[in-house]
Amino acid sequence: MNQRHDLASAVMERDRSRSRMRLLTVTVGAASLATAGVVAYNLPGPAHTTATSGTTTTPAAQPSAANQEPGDDGGGDGGGAVTAPSGTFGQAPAQAVSGAS
Repeated sequence: MNQRHDLASAVMERDRSRSRMRLLTVTVGAASLATAGVVAYNLPGPAHTTATSGTTTTPAAQPSAANQEPGDDGGGDGGGAVTAPSGTFGQAPAQAVSGAS
């Protein structure tokens, strides 16, 4: 009878452990989903918008460089994103193709 009691006790302990792992998995999954939602909410919107159905949109006005202090990125509160200039800045010029000699 003692062996059966030990076996039943082991099965019950295994079920309790599985239940704890399920609860932990659900809790971690819910926390990661909430974190992903917060991150997605705080991401900036698209830099450029596309026109649809014949309507046109204009991008938001950017702050003037004349109103900025040296090293100011125009974020306002100091926590904004730093923007990099666009174009071919810092790239080498394209190589010219010569004709047959």
